[in-house]
Amino acid sequence: MKKILALAVAAGVVIVAVRCVAIRKNLRAERRSIDANWAQVNEALAHRAGLVPEFARTVGPELEGQAGASAIEAVHNASKALDAAKDQQAKILANARLDEAIARLMLLVENYPKLEGSKKYGDLLEALKGAEYRIAVARRKYNEAVEHYNARIEVFPDNIVATAAGMHKVDAYFQTPAI
Repeated sequence: MKKILALAVAAGVVIVAVRCVAIRKNLRAERRSIDANWAQVNEALAHRAGLVPEFARTVGPELEGQAGASAIEAVHNASKALDAAKDQQAKILANARLDEAIARLMLLVENYPKLEGSKKYGDLLEALKGAEYRIAVARRKYNEAVEHYNARIEVFPDNIVATAAGMHKVDAYFQTPAI
């Protein structure tokens, strides 16, 4: 009877250990998924940031006054801040600044119908819209991966394995800009 009990306990320990290893492996895979999705976000941000200087050069000469110069400078500064940002949270904040600066510049451009009718402006605007779409898709996938991972590390038994493995909640959500 003692042998059967010892075998049952040993089998239980092995099953729990195998389950813990599987949970840890799955959580690590989800962290890699978050990193891969962030790489897609980062690539989309870099693509759009590459379009911004050309857009600013195209509309800059047409804009008049201090408001135009200020808007162009804000776009350049925000673009540089995005390039200089190193971690996810800094890039998310820099992207919000760039979104805001581009929106202000677009509002100014609305006062210049000749500029809005130019082919180069139209092509750049379409390229920016495509870049914004890429960012939105990448952001959605990234946030879904973060949400799924965070939900998993909060439920039993994954929370115990995550705590033991030193895995923590990811707080770098990429919020949709308020318009």
